[in-house]
Amino acid sequence: MVAITFVRALFAFLLEVYAKFIEHRGALLAGGIAFFIFFSLFPILLFTGVILAYVLEDQAVRAQLMSYVFDNFPVFADLTRGTIEELITKRSSAGVIALIGFLWAGTNLFGGLAIGLNAVYEVAETRNLLLQRLIAIVVYLMIAGLIILSFGATAIASVFRDEVLRMLFPDQVIAVTWTIFSLALGAISTILLFLVVYKMVPNVKVGLSSILPGTIVAGLGWELAKYGFAVYLSTFARQGYGLIYGSFATIVLLMFWLYISAVLLLLGAEINVAFRRRASGGVKSFEPRKGSK
Repeated sequence: MVAITFVRALFAFLLEVYAKFIEHRGALLAGGIAFFIFFSLFPILLFTGVILAYVLEDQAVRAQLMSYVFDNFPVFADLTRGTIEELITKRSSAGVIALIGFLWAGTNLFGGLAIGLNAVYEVAETRNLLLQRLIAIVVYLMIAGLIILSFGATAIASVFRDEVLRMLFPDQVIAVTWTIFSLALGAISTILLFLVVYKMVPNVKVGLSSILPGTIVAGLGWELAKYGFAVYLSTFARQGYGLIYGSFATIVLLMFWLYISAVLLLLGAEINVAFRRRASGGVKSFEPRKGSK
């Protein structure tokens, strides 16, 4: 009986989340967010490539870090890897151009994300343009820091694996353990990324406990979708899309992936709002941030 009651309650909760997603025109908002992400990822990764050229002198380390980033964006490496490698070799003049593109893209993507999340929270945008730009830069720097921190943890763990664990355990045990560790680290990094977005982008003041449910669901859902999309690509997507879209197939697949990511982002926010609504007895409890007008 307890299990049946739980399933019914969960089903009712999911129906509520879906109904609100439709009411807020989530599919349309996700399309807009995917559009802004598409145009922002290029300058952001180009900027990252230029920064790596100055910070990391070891070419092998740079290559590993870029591979780590590309692994989290299926089909994206096909479009940008060559451009970033060229920018690294011509970093003198490209740095300023990439920085300008980074600032422009950050502002536009932040605006798109804010519009979508504010619609979910049913609040108006009251922050001025300068404040939005500053928050956008901070959010991007935090996300970049999370990526580098995750990569650093992976690098340190790989050294520990090669220098210590291989002397104590068989290769089969190490392989399984390393797979689990990699999956867990990827999930944690993704959850932290969603946490930053949910905390800083919408024009509402929320505590960490209020955004944890949607953050965890969206983060784990994104990780599962990433692996599922990779299987989809390797199985039949590339060939099928190639027949229809020709040389534009990679771009179409990338937009499809970004749309899925945007839908998960909005659904996670809807889950946070639904939890808050139920905790407050159905009363609307979100207001714009104070002092942001």
